[in-house]
Amino acid sequence: MDIMKKITLLSYALIAYTVGMASLLYLMGFLINLYVPKSIDSGTTEGLWLPLFSNMGLLVAYFAIHSVMARPWFKAAWQRIIPAGTERSTYILISGVTVFLLVLLWQPLTTTIWLTENPIARNLIITLYLGGWTLMTLATFNINHFAFFGLQQAWASLRSQRQQSPGFSARYLYALTRHPISLGWLIVMWATPAMSLGHLLMAIVATLYIFIITPVEEADLVAEIGDDYRHYQQTVRRFLPIPKKVAQ
Repeated sequence: MDIMKKITLLSYALIAYTVGMASLLYLMGFLINLYVPKSIDSGTTEGLWLPLFSNMGLLVAYFAIHSVMARPWFKAAWQRIIPAGTERSTYILISGVTVFLLVLLWQPLTTTIWLTENPIARNLIITLYLGGWTLMTLATFNINHFAFFGLQQAWASLRSQRQQSPGFSARYLYALTRHPISLGWLIVMWATPAMSLGHLLMAIVATLYIFIITPVEEADLVAEIGDDYRHYQQTVRRFLPIPKKVAQ
């Protein structure tokens, strides 16, 4: 690989990482109506049904793209088209761009479902919300943060080394729950001191997506890893970090 191709590949991976991180940081403020120019409840809309179905369409499109691109059959086909070492970075880039599109096109539905006005309770909920983001961040480092976001694959390709994807881990957070990242998403979707109708819609759709797609992901992992993952399923709960009794 010549020097210009190497520079282009590394630049692409860094841009994808930056876009992915920026989209998550924006989403952090978007969901809780803090520190961003447009949040989940900012602005005005007329009527109920058009914004409701528009937002539903955005969410379904986002999660459909996200889930299809994560499937092994799609990865295998995609890797025959794009340059080596860029599959994960491309996934991160597209995920980041679709988050920004979701935010840009989102229409607020500001009917209040619940509102926490007590300062102590409000701060506790915000702390739980930030804890969900912290959980997800730590979980990525648990399984190799830089491989999870595509940087390691690009670096390995530059050095003509074997490509590595985020691997299976049963240590640290993954010894407590099989899906700490999904658990983090569930927390950040529901831990809000002010739940609007629009936020509730996003939380419900995201929760349904997580509960539907997780068994599909686990079937892929069983096919890839085999008995080690089956044993892991028997000893660690899917989401709740509660010890699981194993039949002797």
